[in-house]
Amino acid sequence: MRKKKNSALGVKWGKGDDITNMEGAMHTFVTPVISRCEINGDYSYNPAFGGHGINRFGDTLERSRTDGSKRKYQLARFVVLSASIQMDFEDAKVMLSACMLEESETIGHDLSSDSAWVILDKKAKQDDKQRRAYDESLRQHMIYHLTEARRLPARKSVKDLLDINDTIQLLELFITTPTDKTDKIVGKFTSLDNTRIVSLEILFNTAVQQAKNELAALEVLCPQGYVYTYDPASIFARKIGAKILNRLMFAALKHLSEHDKFENMRVFGFNNYADRGAISLLRSALRRQEHVIVTSKQDLFNGAGGAQGLYDVTHIPQASGAMLVIHNNSDGFGQNIETEGMVGSLDGAIGSSSSAAASLERNRKDLLDFIW
Repeated sequence: MRKKKNSALGVKWGKGDDITNMEGAMHTFVTPVISRCEINGDYSYNPAFGGHGINRFGDTLERSRTDGSKRKYQLARFVVLSASIQMDFEDAKVMLSACMLEESETIGHDLSSDSAWVILDKKAKQDDKQRRAYDESLRQHMIYHLTEARRLPARKSVKDLLDINDTIQLLELFITTPTDKTDKIVGKFTSLDNTRIVSLEILFNTAVQQAKNELAALEVLCPQGYVYTYDPASIFARKIGAKILNRLMFAALKHLSEHDKFENMRVFGFNNYADRGAISLLRSALRRQEHVIVTSKQDLFNGAGGAQGLYDVTHIPQASGAMLVIHNNSDGFGQNIETEGMVGSLDGAIGSSSSAAASLERNRKDLLDFIW
């Protein structure tokens, strides 16, 4: 959290950095949440106006100050900001490397039981040999905790490989089947191309831990209820495809929903602009959460104002008084929310228009005071 680069657009580990590729992958399991973020507009994306932007709420009338002078104030909305990390498949160096099979078997290893293991300092990370061995130890730690067998087989030993379409069908069957048959995912492997084979089990369990961490925090932070909104991965899905990542998320939600009630979730708004079958699958995933309204994200942003409409849930009685939950599309390497301009990315748009950048400022003494 404190050692991220100012910006990491298309960049992972580089010489002089303090965060290695597998440390970036481990950040997937850390979910920063800002329980009270002030934002002066609703996010929108419009290529005709430069891409990422904010539909501002406007200013209030001038108000008198204690010294007799007057000034305008920006209107703002209180929201909850989740800076959860999407699985990073932008290139082959992070999550793809973490879950990909190699020529020989990889045995998982629990670092928490290894008294000799230490976190490398920045100087040691500049040595390629030390850094690679260190990253491999983190990869083995993830394999230990994210696979039932606590190991990954050699690439050539795997039979009955799934292709991308097979994988999508398997996940959709899991999502739509009433019973929670996680054994259908254990020990399954997907061929992304002729050379790259990944563990579907690791990907599913990563999605489960992500959703579990985030929803557990939101349930505590939002006793008044919350409207959860989500924009699927695009850049971070390059090497695997957004369709698979979306279905991994739905499968994780279905699994958690079978065992827990999301008491304070009122609405789940999913941005289905590029995945029209997503809403139906999400409703299946959350079938046990009978109190939750599942809808498209756009259905929540049709209010008057702005080029594409402002947040308005007056047509959904269950959403009355609930907090709006937004995401800023974080990654594990750069603090883009502090440094980017408005049109550069979703991170930049939110960072330029809200109190989030100050809440997540890397040199804050209290940044890590509350870890749950």
